[in-house]
Amino acid sequence: MKHVYATSSDTDIFFRLSVTVLAGLYAGLLFLIFVLPAISDGISRLIFSDPKGGSDDGDPMREARSLLAQGEYVEALESLRQVVMKEPDNRFAWAELAKVQLAHLDDPEGAEATLKEALGSQEWLEEDAAFFMFRISEVNLENLGDREKAIDVLRQVCEKFPDTQFSANATHQLRELGAL
Repeated sequence: MKHVYATSSDTDIFFRLSVTVLAGLYAGLLFLIFVLPAISDGISRLIFSDPKGGSDDGDPMREARSLLAQGEYVEALESLRQVVMKEPDNRFAWAELAKVQLAHLDDPEGAEATLKEALGSQEWLEEDAAFFMFRISEVNLENLGDREKAIDVLRQVCEKFPDTQFSANATHQLRELGAL
């Protein structure tokens, strides 16, 4: 190496040194643009991915969540409606449907109707049926201002599902409302 610089002119040395520096900068830029993101993607997938190898592609509510995040509430409602038509036993989809009607579309009557539709759509496990009834009472009390109807539904929860968590919650709510 010493021989190359000893036998070369100053302009050759400057040119070779400049080319070497530019090649190093170019290689570094390529590393930053292509290699480093690939490495960080691999590490983040390793850390944050599902250990069983599942993906979000199987999530029936993925499109609805995306639409909700974009503020497209009517479209999200339609997407959730499609989910409950395909999976009528998806309690979370029914609850989310009512939540969108209530929170984003200011439609408490529609939310109550959705929860009643869900409750009547099939034979639910006790916890699930009590969940829907408790939500119906909440909508009546907090959004529709129908205290008597809410109390009636809470009493039904206590009578029909005495061994559920929602029965305990209903009893507590009835005490707070002065109905016990």
